Amino acid sequence: MTTGAQQTALGSTSARVTGQAAEQGGSAPRRDAGHDSRVLDPLLDIAGLNIALAEAVCLGSAFDREARTLCLELEVLRLPETRSGVTAEGRDGRVRLTLGGVGRVAASLRSQLWNHVDADILPLTPDTLDQAIKSFGGGRLHGWEFVDVDDSGWSLWRELLSFDAVLDAERPGAHVFEFSQEEGVDPRELDVRVWFDRLTVQDATGAELSPAHFVADGRRWWAAHDAGDPRAVRPGIAPPL
Repeated sequence: MTTGAQQTALGSTSARVTGQAAEQGGSAPRRDAGHDSRVLDPLLDIAGLNIALAEAVCLGSAFDREARTLCLELEVLRLPETRSGVTAEGRDGRVRLTLGGVGRVAASLRSQLWNHVDADILPLTPDTLDQAIKSFGGGRLHGWEFVDVDDSGWSLWRELLSFDAVLDAERPGAHVFEFSQEEGVDPRELDVRVWFDRLTVQDATGAELSPAHFVADGRRWWAAHDAGDPRAVRPGIAPPL
């Protein structure tokens, strides 16, 4: 994706979040879980998290029904900063993103040939979600918005569900996380939506990263990318214009 497209998408995200928060004077009331279920949290840097997750490679997942967690193994574009203030090179971009307090998980795995009107809904369960993600061979997260997205995407596939696991019908979660995987040759697509309460991030060593540090590392990487910094060159990522 080009830098211009990135800036347009991220700019619209920031404007939407800021405008809605100001208009509603803080957190919005809970909405119907099957429709627009967002709660806009002024303490959650939604725009920053979307930047930090942009173009992340999805390596796998782990769902724990009893603990009510869903973990995503990701390889993100991050450029940490050392204590001396000099940005580090060669840092491992793998992180574990854990969504806690999960109240509902829905997913649609489907295949549709170009000459078919209807998509074929493929079998999937929360326990086999990891296998489905890995079958895409480390695909990047599609889009530029993942956290507390509106229902424009969900409305397109919520009638095509492979599974809909409701862990807490009365309180599905204060936030939503949505991502998708696609294949070009094999016409499959996977869409996943998770209702959750809290978000934590760990780096490749297992050390927890505060959301602020995670966001700062992502912003630093994209700033380096836009400046033509060789540390921010990755296969599959378009160079700056």
